[in-house]
Amino acid sequence: MLLCAGEVGYRHVSVEQVYQRYGGYRAHFYRHFRNKDECFLAAYVWKANQLADEAISHLEGEGPVSRRVNRTLESVADFATEEEALARAIFVEVHMVGREGALKRQPVIQRLSHALDAACRGTAGQVSPPPLTAEFLVSAIDQAVANAILAGRPGDFREAVPELALLICRAYAL
Repeated sequence: MLLCAGEVGYRHVSVEQVYQRYGGYRAHFYRHFRNKDECFLAAYVWKANQLADEAISHLEGEGPVSRRVNRTLESVADFATEEEALARAIFVEVHMVGREGALKRQPVIQRLSHALDAACRGTAGQVSPPPLTAEFLVSAIDQAVANAILAGRPGDFREAVPELALLICRAYAL
């Protein structure tokens, strides 16, 4: 489903394209999902959380925070350029599902925001920005990836990585 949606757009993908892509049958599809929305959202939750897990593992890794932030952004850039159809589905096409897509995105954004904030938050004596800062930064990253994909140049996101990493580090006075 995600590959099909990423290739032709969520609004243009059909159930038939999806089950033909995986070599199944219409009855098999409908045994698991009521419609393409339900299928897309289930696939989105699975893949988006997989990507979030990878990003969080980079943020929680070893080394200076600035290096961990950079590794995290580089992994997102790798995904956007190496898995372009999946990246389009995750960062762009999820918005085409409407309210349900937004509801499925929110927990992923929250997980990433909490992980970024935890990785970057300073010591007890150091002044840190409000927790909403991390959500703003994660949303900015999400939008930068989506813009690069929509422009047909997912590699543009990689060029933005140093500036985004600097933005994050400055927000947390790192």
